[in-house]
Amino acid sequence: MGVVIIIILALIISVAINVMQYNRKNDKKPEQSVRSTILSGIQNVCELATIRENFQSIVMFSSSKKIPFLDMNLPGTTKKFMLKYQGTIVCGCDLTKAKVSEPYEGNKVRITVPECEVLDAYPDIHSYEVYDQRSGIFTSVKLEDQNREVCADLERIKTNEVNAGILAQSNENVKKILTSVAASSGMLAEVIFTGKDNPAISPQNQNLKLEAKVINE
Repeated sequence: MGVVIIIILALIISVAINVMQYNRKNDKKPEQSVRSTILSGIQNVCELATIRENFQSIVMFSSSKKIPFLDMNLPGTTKKFMLKYQGTIVCGCDLTKAKVSEPYEGNKVRITVPECEVLDAYPDIHSYEVYDQRSGIFTSVKLEDQNREVCADLERIKTNEVNAGILAQSNENVKKILTSVAASSGMLAEVIFTGKDNPAISPQNQNLKLEAKVINE
């Protein structure tokens, strides 16, 4: 929640500065100034991360070499470990692709942005705790074994989080932030997300309504 508040304040300040600078230079096209200053303020941030979620996971690994032609492990080649670690997953969207419509109905604009995606997922290597580690006479557990298994686990976690709706939460946070940014310049914003199943929508479509889930923070 604190990260989102900081992002909102940064965007509002960016837009406010652009509005003041433009108004000092040109008072002839106020509608165009509102559109351009909102867009400039948004794009100054470039990449908007609206969810930074910490997690804890456990990785279990076991490996051994087989005796050729026999379904038996070669003695002395078994290695295994159980590793607990903490990590972070980050979601957001690319604001350099944001678009802002001309004002309509006096004080309304439509802001079009890409749907959110997983921007990063990484482990805290200092949090690694290894349990039940065993090595054979001819094999040993190496750091690269641990890192490889953690990387595979991160992919699993990203898939699970996406299936659980983390991107929908991130979209909702983007909507709240951009609505606040537009409000800082006196405009009401309708935020439209574009993706494979939701193409860019013409600002002339006055009947469009955005459906979004309310996320409890």
